[in-house]
Amino acid sequence: MKIEEAFEIVLPDIKMIVTSHLIGGSEIYRIEFSDGRPPLNVTEANGYRPFWTSVPQGRQIEAEFFGKKIAEHLKNK
Repeated sequence: MKIEEAFEIVLPDIKMIVTSHLIGGSEIYRIEFSDGRPPLNVTEANGYRPFWTSVPQGRQIEAEFFGKKIAEHLKNK
């Protein structure tokens, strides 16, 4: 279920369209990239400290980087 309107995040070399969805009680963000790479689904997980992770796992470095960009956007909206 979509829970928020799509928003854009623009970096110097890439533009992302981000949508937010509620799946199984977790908020999942789907990121579509302007450079043609496959879409990425991320969520903020809570462990010893909160961290961003990809769903399914396997794109952790991207998830951490782009998850922080999503958090910055949400904080500043």
